[in-house]
Amino acid sequence: MTDDHGFTLLEMVVAMAIFAVVGAVSYAGLDRAMTIRTHLQAVQTRWEAYGLAYDRLADDLSQVRARSVRDGAGALVPAFIVRRMGHRTEWSFTMGGARPWSVRPRSHLRRVSYTVVDGNWVWRRWAVLDRVPGERRAQQVLLHGVRRVRVEPLAANGRYVRTWPLVGQPMVQPRLVKVVVTLADGHHLRWLFAVGR
Repeated sequence: MTDDHGFTLLEMVVAMAIFAVVGAVSYAGLDRAMTIRTHLQAVQTRWEAYGLAYDRLADDLSQVRARSVRDGAGALVPAFIVRRMGHRTEWSFTMGGARPWSVRPRSHLRRVSYTVVDGNWVWRRWAVLDRVPGERRAQQVLLHGVRRVRVEPLAANGRYVRTWPLVGQPMVQPRLVKVVVTLADGHHLRWLFAVGR
């Protein structure tokens, strides 16, 4: 009679095979979970950027003011303007806001613009309303991966138009603005904003 004090070679091979199968299945599940987590983080980051861009635009449009400005050449620019240049839309307006803290009196009005540059939707702000040649401006990228932005103010006849102000109409601000952001992947963000409220 012999004492059994261990496993046979066959038992060891079977145990190692079972362990290998369980390990492979576990690794595949873990790898899939990590891939899903990475994808969800990218989606969350993208939607946070959309929300921040929306908030910036809603805040700026709620403070639109009817104050025309002079450009660097001295020409009068309407308080609210939407211009189309080919596939590109340049959009700028005068807005109010918190009074700057200063010893000297300064206006609380600012001039801002939104435009697409090299696939980025860019917000710009000038230091003063009436510009001088070579004046610097602050800018911030609101969204990356943008193909184009379509801005359509609501005209008095109830139709959305692609340029503002309308020819032959008084230079007033629109009451509503529809914004359609076309992303690089072909998806669209469609927003509607009240102006000056």
